[in-house]
Amino acid sequence: MNEDILQNLQKVNLFRGLSAEEVRSMMSHAELRTYGSSASVFETGADERAIYFLVEGTVEIALEVPFSTEVILDELNVGSVFGESSFFHSQPHSVTARAVSEVTVARLERADYDRLLESNNLAACRMGANAAEILAAKLQHTDHWIADLLQAEEAHRTRERWHQFRQSLGHAFDNPEGGGFSTHAGWRE
Repeated sequence: MNEDILQNLQKVNLFRGLSAEEVRSMMSHAELRTYGSSASVFETGADERAIYFLVEGTVEIALEVPFSTEVILDELNVGSVFGESSFFHSQPHSVTARAVSEVTVARLERADYDRLLESNNLAACRMGANAAEILAAKLQHTDHWIADLLQAEEAHRTRERWHQFRQSLGHAFDNPEGGGFSTHAGWRE
């Protein structure tokens, strides 16, 4: 891996606190791959454990929505990391990563990372600790987003209930049976 790539990778949050030599050591276990525009780096449901470091180009992250169309969740640029969910949690990919332009990624397989951990590689341990911090921050951000969404949904439900209540009061000031104002609730003057 050339020095320009390594220098850019050293700026990635996942490598925070690692020296240039430690990043070089970690990336010596990674494989550089190139994908043409519109090619899938990985697809929803793929069962592979690898983490990707975007070295060149742009990648979009797409989510398949049941009974709907695909939704683009994010567009990643150089220096971005993706595939971390399946890398750290042994589950198939929940999204598709697709090249928007020609892209180059450094791909680190989980098996190689595990060997580094087994050899007590400090850089691998730091990368894991950084990942835990990053993923915890993402989880907290998601929690806040869900709370905001639920609050907005509750406000919508409250407006709906208020509207239904107002309609239940009735709008007519005449009573076909005679006798003044009536409501749907049956109250009469």
